[in-house]
Amino acid sequence: RSSDLETIKVFIPDSASVEDFVGRTKTFPFDLNLGSGKSLVDAKSLLGVLYMAVGRITSLTAPKENLPLVEEKLQDYLVEV
Repeated sequence: RSSDLETIKVFIPDSASVEDFVGRTKTFPFDLNLGSGKSLVDAKSLLGVLYMAVGRITSLTAPKENLPLVEEKLQDYLVEV
């Protein structure tokens, strides 16, 4: 149910950061998605993140109950909006 999801903004500055970002997202036992406009990719996919997120602010969707953990683990990539 989409009401159980929360969205935060993240910024992945360059392709060198993608491997670190994906390494962190892969540690979570739940789905994470990156979105921009109508496009959505798996935030655990190296190619998906390279395609979608390098050099731009994107939306990361995570289960609401896991959001504090996600924010802690991905704090280097969070963007205040």
